[in-house]
Order: sequence, then C-alpha cells, then structure tokens
Amino acid sequence: MRRLGMTLVLVAALAAGLAACGDDEGATSSTASPTTEATTTTASTTTAAPTTTEAPTTTAEPTTTTTLPADTHPVIGLSWAAVFPPEGATATYRVTTYPGGTLDLPATIEYGVEWRGGTWDRFVIGTPEPGNEAMVVYFDRSAPWGFGVKGDEVFTVATTEGPEMVEFFEEPLVFDGLQLPDLAFEAEGEITLEFAGGGGMTQGVTYLLEVLSLGEDVEVAAGTLGPTVQLQATLGGELMGGGSFSLQIWLHPEQFLVKMTDGPAFATIELLTPWE
Repeated sequence: MRRLGMTLVLVAALAAGLAACGDDEGATSSTASPTTEATTTTASTTTAAPTTTEAPTTTAEPTTTTTLPADTHPVIGLSWAAVFPPEGATATYRVTTYPGGTLDLPATIEYGVEWRGGTWDRFVIGTPEPGNEAMVVYFDRSAPWGFGVKGDEVFTVATTEGPEMVEFFEEPLVFDGLQLPDLAFEAEGEITLEFAGGGGMTQGVTYLLEVLSLGEDVEVAAGTLGPTVQLQATLGGELMGGGSFSLQIWLHPEQFLVKMTDGPAFATIELLTPWE
C-alpha cells in the first residue's frame, strides 16, 4: 500500500516546499537610516556676545517605489509563476525502480492538458504510455499560493494495457503554500484509486507536510545543489488502514524537484540534467 497516494503528497510538497525554498533565497535585509539627534545648546555665563549656530540641513533621500507582480508571496517576495518551469521546459532524472533497476528518464511540464473532464497542468517523468516507467501528476495552480491537486497516473513496464494505477480527487484537494516553513501543513479528503485490469476503491486519506531542513545543499546525480528545502510527507487515514507511511523530498527554488526517496513510481528520483 505504500505507493498509494504518494504522488499526491509529492505534488503538495512541490508547491508548499518551493515557498519555503523561496523564503531562504528571497529573504531581504534592511538597514535602518541613521537618526540625527537635535544638538543641545547650553547658554554661556560670560558676558561675551552669544554665538549663533545654524541648524544642520538634512537632505531627504529620494523614495523608490517598486511595483511587485500581483502573485508575489507576501513574506518571501517571490512570484508564484516563477516557481514553475516554463511551458515546454525539460530536464532528466535518474530513477531507481522498485525492482532495483536504474533509468535516466526525461521530464517536462505541460500546461492546459485535458484530463478527467477538466483542464489541468501536469508534471511528467518518463514517457506516459503503457509499457513504460513513468509518473504523471495533474494539478491546478491558477490561484497564487493555493495548489489544487487533481490526480496522477503511474505507468510501468509490466503493464501494457494502460496505467498501472490512477488516483484522483472528485474535487481538487487544495494545499496552502503560505504555511511552510513555520508550520506543518495538514489536509484530508477522499481519494479514488483505479488499478490495471479493473477494480478500485474510494477511501479517506490524510496528508502531513513538515520541513526537516532549510537552506542546505544536497548531493544528487547532477552534482551538489542548494539551497534546498527537505520535506517529510506523511500519508495516513483510512487508505493506510490506520497506519502511516512517509517519504522525503528535496526542492530547489530554481530547479524544482531535485530528489525524492520512497516515491509512488520509483524508489529514488534524482535530478541528472537541469531544467532548461
């Protein structure tokens, strides 16, 4: 059961975690302007003529007004649109399959894709066709810093009739990208699962996202990347039979997902060639 629902935890972390990355990258410091205190003059007790001191002249610095994009995060100052690779951008990930094989798979971001009666954006690793190893996540990013998860598909070499597994929410499960890194983020809903060869189920599921580290470098197939945010995503609820399962994810403010362990389609995922 550990693979069930894990892709959707990944999606939530992509949104909320990138906000945390931006917090480390986009922090700004401000230096207070020096304050000049008024000079105190003590009158002389002699009969000499008083000396007149002219008040210092202060020249105000010009005020610069910066207009930020409407989708800018109120704390980190990062544009919501900027956290996603542009349409058609590509990268390569080195993945380890659960049977133990190693593959180098292409990845891309596609926007405005029709799926399950709606129009969604999707993140793809591999070639999403029967008989291939691939993972596809469908989401809605139309509301800045609110991330709507619709569903996902997992493809394997062993299944040649279609996806091995499909998961989806009837209504997108919305995650709030404003909470991390200060607070853990929790969400719950009902998820429907469909399996190759027929059959499926709808069950309750809970998600918990927590920051394990912020601003550290990580070693991946592409080399040393940083700063990153390391997240732990935990799945529980009815779907897990009252238990829970966790995976870990590393995100980068410019390179999106750079590492994941114990994911839905692959045991490990590491960025091999950067997004461009």
